Amino acid sequence: MMCMNCLKVQPVGPVCSTPFCNGLSMAKYYCSYCKFFNDERTVYHCSFCNLCRLGQGLGIDFFHCMTCNYCFGIKLLDHKCREKGLETNCPICCDFLFTSSAAVKALPCGYFMHSTCFQVAPCYLLCFYI
Repeated sequence: MMCMNCLKVQPVGPVCSTPFCNGLSMAKYYCSYCKFFNDERTVYHCSFCNLCRLGQGLGIDFFHCMTCNYCFGIKLLDHKCREKGLETNCPICCDFLFTSSAAVKALPCGYFMHSTCFQVAPCYLLCFYI
């Protein structure tokens, strides 16, 4: 990692290690597991997913479903579980759902897709796909 203040190359960490920078913080958020820096959005690390996700955190605005193995918004607390159901691609845009930062919608049948993809997909298409 290179500090943009003193230009010193150093091991990855939350602060600059040089005396010149006097413990200058590298970012508002730093995850030591993912080696992830962020200044722009609210982010938390889920130890179950083993990655950083957008949001305030587990028990605040998200929960981790152990059956689905995914972090959902609190509004989806009552959802139909499918084991590792999000370790697949969105049926509309084909992006991998598990690592996606876009909001996910749980369908009544137990399948999942991006909320934005659900809004643009015709209902008849969804019925035939699933």
